[in-house]
Amino acid sequence: MVSVETIGSIFIKTLKLTINIVILILYCIGDEGIFLGVSGTWNLNEEKSPSPEIVASGIFVGFLIYTTVHTVAFFFGTTKHKRELTDTLMNMVGTAMWITIGGVALHYWGGYMSDQDFLYVNAERQTGIAMGALCVIEGALYLLDTVLACIHYSKAEDIEYTGVGH
Repeated sequence: MVSVETIGSIFIKTLKLTINIVILILYCIGDEGIFLGVSGTWNLNEEKSPSPEIVASGIFVGFLIYTTVHTVAFFFGTTKHKRELTDTLMNMVGTAMWITIGGVALHYWGGYMSDQDFLYVNAERQTGIAMGALCVIEGALYLLDTVLACIHYSKAEDIEYTGVGH
C-alpha cells in the first residue's frame, strides 16, 4: 500500500513543478511579452550585472529538470530512490537557493519605479513582486519536501540505507 508520505511527496513535487513553470514563464515574458528578469539597477548610469540573471535562470531551469526527473522516478521503478539521502540534500539546497533568488527579486522589484512619470504601481513591478513571492513559496515547498524526504529516509528498512538493522 502507498504511504501517506509518498502521496504527499508526489503532490508537493507536482505543485513544485507547476509553480516552477509559472515562475519560468513570468521570468521570460512577464513584462508584456518581454524579458522580465529578477534584478537590475535603479540608477540608469550603472551597468547591470548579468550574474543574478545567470544564477536565477540556472535555478529555474535546473530545478525544473531535477524535480521532473525525480517526480517521474516516483511513478516508475523500485522504491529505493525514496530513501536516498540525495533527495534530502537537493531539497535543502533548493530551499536555500529558491528563497535567496526570491529575496533578490523582491528586493529589486519592491523598490522599482518605472520610467513613466513616477508611477509606483505598474504591471511590470507587480509581476516582478509576484515572481519573487512565488520563488519564496517554492522555497517553502522545498523545505516541506525536505521534511518528507527525511521521513522517507528514517523509515528505511534496508540495512544498506540506514546502517542499522531492524
